[in-house]
Amino acid sequence: MFNNKLTKKVLSITSAIAIMGAMAIPSLAAQPQTQPRNITVFYTSENIIPGPGDAKWGVKIPTGVSFTNDDKGVAKTGPQYDIELVTLDANQKPLDQIYSTLKVSGTVKSENGYKFVKQGDPSKTAVGSYSYKAGNNKMNINDKADQALPELNIDTKDHSKIVGEFTLLETLTEKGSFTDTLTFTFTQQEATPKK
Repeated sequence: MFNNKLTKKVLSITSAIAIMGAMAIPSLAAQPQTQPRNITVFYTSENIIPGPGDAKWGVKIPTGVSFTNDDKGVAKTGPQYDIELVTLDANQKPLDQIYSTLKVSGTVKSENGYKFVKQGDPSKTAVGSYSYKAGNNKMNINDKADQALPELNIDTKDHSKIVGEFTLLETLTEKGSFTDTLTFTFTQQEATPKK
């Protein structure tokens, strides 16, 4: 008798599900829909340029900068925009425990002279502008040549990092995605390992 009741409950639940499944459910495709719109999803991680050969140092540079029209005139600062000497030692030994002296010079070059080019524009017309300041060095807008960055060294913590600042100077009225590319290059000037 217990088995019969259990079977009846299971059958009655199954019957209820079958009846619900047979009911007419309005199709989602029949409902009015908006036009689809794509968005870009960004993923960033640390961007480290290793020193030459078997050097135990590298330089962390910004992974990227994103502007919208709301950013005009507002300086973007913070650790994600800084340049910093970092250890590449397998045991994460601090640089001042590996080197008695370490001096690194660097340059930055803007592909479009600190202006933007619309993605997919074959004419590569530069529009709008932004400024980039690294430490006390403000880069010259319209200049596509290498420009000097402040020296990095391990003498003090203040010298092992360069504070970065990006500011949108002109907004763009045309819709689309606009980009510029900054190329950072670093040269080891002096490196004396600790004995």
